[in-house]
Amino acid sequence: CGAAMTELAIPLPPQTSLSVHGGGRFPVRRIYCVGRNYYDHAVEMGGNPEREPPFFFHKPTDAAVDVSAEGSEVPYPTMTENLHFEAELVLALGKGGQDIPVSSAMALIWGYGVGVDLTRRDLQNDAKSSKRPWCTSKGFDFSGPVGALVPADKFDPNGKHISLKVNGEQKQHSALDKMIWSPAEIIAHLSLYHRLEPGDLIFTGTPAGVGALRPGDLCESIVDGLPPCVFRVTGSPSVKKACAL
Repeated sequence: CGAAMTELAIPLPPQTSLSVHGGGRFPVRRIYCVGRNYYDHAVEMGGNPEREPPFFFHKPTDAAVDVSAEGSEVPYPTMTENLHFEAELVLALGKGGQDIPVSSAMALIWGYGVGVDLTRRDLQNDAKSSKRPWCTSKGFDFSGPVGALVPADKFDPNGKHISLKVNGEQKQHSALDKMIWSPAEIIAHLSLYHRLEPGDLIFTGTPAGVGALRPGDLCESIVDGLPPCVFRVTGSPSVKKACAL
């Protein structure tokens, strides 16, 4: 007798994917994020960028939200009263590997996009003071909105700028070349810890000027030459007292 067919115990979860400018979808495997990768933001957050190597944290795959459609909305998360925006260039990998040299790292990039690393800043500050992980402050539902992706052969990040506006008022602005660690260096360093694979996204860090979003706010993150990441925040803050154990 042949081997019995293995059946899934529950239905397969839907595949998270992002729009590709011009048509198609990019399947998302993992989401990596770089912390404090712009000098001015590292100082803003109390760090010393001249002495800090790159460090990474994760978001769950389905935290990626496709906001390429006009009128996209992102709900205000629960358990916070201080939701912050962080505009970021996003790398979408089309190849994988481990221990990648800097000289070969750019070949892994399939394309680029603009994203916002949404952060429960109050929970992050609590986690920092308690020396606990950032999972609940960074990895919540809808915490990674991203605009449409553009293939790497149609975009050159050199000489480009990133900015973010809230309700039309500019909050963040920087040249991408002010990153402490370049995209190639980020990929090379990250690949020392994780085997990278096609479908991985890397949020490359944010410049100074991060701040709060409130329900009703229109958030627009822009990188020269890429489709924008635009969404309106919906809902209202809702903080419940955590259960005592």
